[in-house]
Amino acid sequence: MSNTVTPLKPNRVKNDALIDQENDQAALVGDRLSLLNFHQLAGMMAGYSFVKVVVERKEDRVHFINNESYAFHADYIAERIKGIPRESLRADIDDFNKLVYLSPERPYYLGILALHKNKDASFFTLETVEIDNMDAGLLEHFFSVVKGQLDPLFPVYFKPANHLQENTIEQIEAEKIPRLYNHELFSTRDYVPLNPGSAEGRLRVLSEEDYKREVASIKWYDIVLMKRIPDNIPRVSGMINDIHTTPLSHTNVLATGWQIPNAVQVGVFERAMKDQLGGKWVRLKVDPKAFAIDLVQIDTPAVIPEKPSWSTVHIDIEEPETQNTPIVNLELLRMTDKYRYGTKAANLGELQHLIRHGSRKITGFYRVPRPPRADLLQYLATYIGTPVDDKLNEN
Repeated sequence: MSNTVTPLKPNRVKNDALIDQENDQAALVGDRLSLLNFHQLAGMMAGYSFVKVVVERKEDRVHFINNESYAFHADYIAERIKGIPRESLRADIDDFNKLVYLSPERPYYLGILALHKNKDASFFTLETVEIDNMDAGLLEHFFSVVKGQLDPLFPVYFKPANHLQENTIEQIEAEKIPRLYNHELFSTRDYVPLNPGSAEGRLRVLSEEDYKREVASIKWYDIVLMKRIPDNIPRVSGMINDIHTTPLSHTNVLATGWQIPNAVQVGVFERAMKDQLGGKWVRLKVDPKAFAIDLVQIDTPAVIPEKPSWSTVHIDIEEPETQNTPIVNLELLRMTDKYRYGTKAANLGELQHLIRHGSRKITGFYRVPRPPRADLLQYLATYIGTPVDDKLNEN
């Protein structure tokens, strides 16, 4: 079999691989996926290399899609399998999604194949989208067909995408479908980009004992590197953890709110100690598309940069009014009354005002374009049982 990427055109089939008409490298079809093929086709997301997969269920034909050519499975299926414009399929995207993700008679399996590398080995994981409700039979068929088109030198595991799949996979022997759960996979990664971004600052390489002793000396321009950043960290310019924490950890919530880079990079503590980077100025970049943090020593600035606005701006909070505050009906309150009646009461009053008089604030979330959909107003209208009329558009 060939180890080159085979471009795809509808209705031009030869030896189960589609013929190159325009050399556009759309996909590898009906052929085994080598590691070289994988990297030719792959995109990058959350630190993983991945390839989108479509399986024509009736023919057991596997399509490994070029990420540069097609951002969505549906666009590929429209143009390269069905031979129709992608806009035609997008017009009925909800019916299409129900067919391929929820129907037991689905004509296609859609999935993501990701490559993982750690110190010991490289392996693939295969997963579906979260809403996919494949039963045990469909899962077994999907997994076996895709596995048969992969390089046998690399193990492949199924990664359940929802609780239904976790329960379903338990009914299947591990010999038929080896599986890796998300928490297990997370713990194997040397690099986890928790909060992307970049910063320049003084690197503080601290043990727990160092931190307790030196916490008062930590400045806003410091980038703190520890085995695990403690929850009481003062506001800094960047954080690097050497052992695993999660996107929902308290420190990452802080990093997200502060808009600073934060990452897990296993082994970086020892490397920083060996290279004597503690106290040196560095540039830190946390990129979800990279395989590791970018940490580079830079020259110490002659003058410390000016403090950012968050450290110098004085915030005034209204003084609560505790006298001459009459009892009023909740519907008379607005958000501006929070200093008199409290935030909860003021917000409830504001909500009642919005319900009575309408506001674009109510439907703003549903107006945001969600490609391939123009917006989500139709789904809101269906949920509340009203047509998408002028009143809904006004609100």
